[in-house]
Amino acid sequence: MAVDEATKKQDALELYQIDDKAIVPFFKSHLEELGKYLHEHKDEDLSLLVKLKQFIRTYRLPFNMQRYMEVQRTYIQQSLQNQMQDRQVAVSHWIQEHACRHRNRMIQLQCLYLEKIKDKLIPEVQAMLEKRLEKLQGLHTENPAEKDSQSK
Repeated sequence: MAVDEATKKQDALELYQIDDKAIVPFFKSHLEELGKYLHEHKDEDLSLLVKLKQFIRTYRLPFNMQRYMEVQRTYIQQSLQNQMQDRQVAVSHWIQEHACRHRNRMIQLQCLYLEKIKDKLIPEVQAMLEKRLEKLQGLHTENPAEKDSQSK
């Protein structure tokens, strides 16, 4: 799919909307889902970065929901500036017409941003996944009798 120059420029301008500090916590808070997703796609010969992008596209979650809602509110305000109709009706109409496209665009921007920070992000996500795996392996190797005696 070819992307025109205007779209590329718009993407470059909007990348600043990504909250850098929310990315690692986002993956940390979705570590179980991410681990399951990676396990389901382990046979695919893709890099971790590509799988992270696919995870974001599949789950369609913003890195920072509060920031996402603020940006969406700004888009609504900009779109409605020239309209002289009831605000609530106008907002409802905007959401019906544009919310899905706005979410898709923000998800795409998040994926573009991962490319920008991949050298820092990938090692952090790999470390979190390794800790999760070690924890899961530890739970599976514990003796059930030991587990019962520890809980008493």
